Amino acid sequence: MKYSNLIKNVNWQLLLAVPVAAGILHICATLAAPHLTAASAYSRLAPALPTNRMQVLNVTSPGAEPLPFLSPDARYAMCLFDTSAGPVSVASTLPPDIGWTLTVMTPQGDNIYGAASVAARPTPISLVLVPSEEAFLGVTPEARGIARDAQQPAILAATKGIIVVRGPDKGFSYQRHVEAVLKDAHCTARSF
Repeated sequence: MKYSNLIKNVNWQLLLAVPVAAGILHICATLAAPHLTAASAYSRLAPALPTNRMQVLNVTSPGAEPLPFLSPDARYAMCLFDTSAGPVSVASTLPPDIGWTLTVMTPQGDNIYGAASVAARPTPISLVLVPSEEAFLGVTPEARGIARDAQQPAILAATKGIIVVRGPDKGFSYQRHVEAVLKDAHCTARSF
């Protein structure tokens, strides 16, 4: 008898409003988190990375991560790019293995380009980062009398940011292969 009286006296609207309010608060906190952090990933990495040159990072270990929550089962190469002096060329060939990625991120943390490897074949990536979409990239190869390469680079408008090449760390046996692929990734200022 007492149990049925208790169910009748429950304010069902209030009971349903609590999880809805908690969900709205959670969504607002998640969206506001990047704007409330003291130091962004870009501000943490920028002083340690050379400009327009790819650098292979050391193996991630507890307490020595360049960024929080970097995966310990992956190796990274990063490049701090700046197109204020001219275009920057980015080239990498991701091996035919699952887990390899190349991403281009802005200082605000926006991912403006992402590519992942596929298991069937190598994934060649060729990008040109320019300060604006109207940037002149020089005379075409055909105009100079040179045959066009099979793959033309993708052109992205970005002034500053970080390029991250991520490869799976499968242990000691694969260490040389992973290092070689990361070292083969290039990020260089482009000359006309």
